[in-house]
Amino acid sequence: MKINFTKQEFQTLVEMLLVADWVINAHEVEPHAATTPYRKLRKKVLSHHKEMGMAEAFQYSAEHDDYFETADYEDQALHMQFIDAHDEAMFWAGLARRLAHRDLDAAEALRAEGPYAGEERAMKLFEIEARYEEEFAENGLDNIRVVGDGPRIH
Repeated sequence: MKINFTKQEFQTLVEMLLVADWVINAHEVEPHAATTPYRKLRKKVLSHHKEMGMAEAFQYSAEHDDYFETADYEDQALHMQFIDAHDEAMFWAGLARRLAHRDLDAAEALRAEGPYAGEERAMKLFEIEARYEEEFAENGLDNIRVVGDGPRIH
């Protein structure tokens, strides 16, 4: 099968590929075998970058046998806005979720009836998480404090 892309379609495909690559690999120290097909496809698509009008966007590294974004391309590429927005949303949602679980677990430990079950637990988590989301939307990290043996600034 052969698929023909215009240069603009190819550039859009590359941006989508880079967003997917970020989600799959951004936090990996060493590549996992399960991601090999994704890395191979990324490399195959990026190998056509010059003929598709993206000569300034990527450079080939013989040492890594792969293509990498140039700093200029990364600074101006539209897909980076999506990655930044995704990372920001994941940070706040993850923080609210983790704090809600922590708080509910602590409340359940003190509860004479024991842990909440099923739907009641889910609703309690939802309520606590919503309060954290509202707090973070209004104040960001301004009201967050680490207590105990957390890091100290001298």
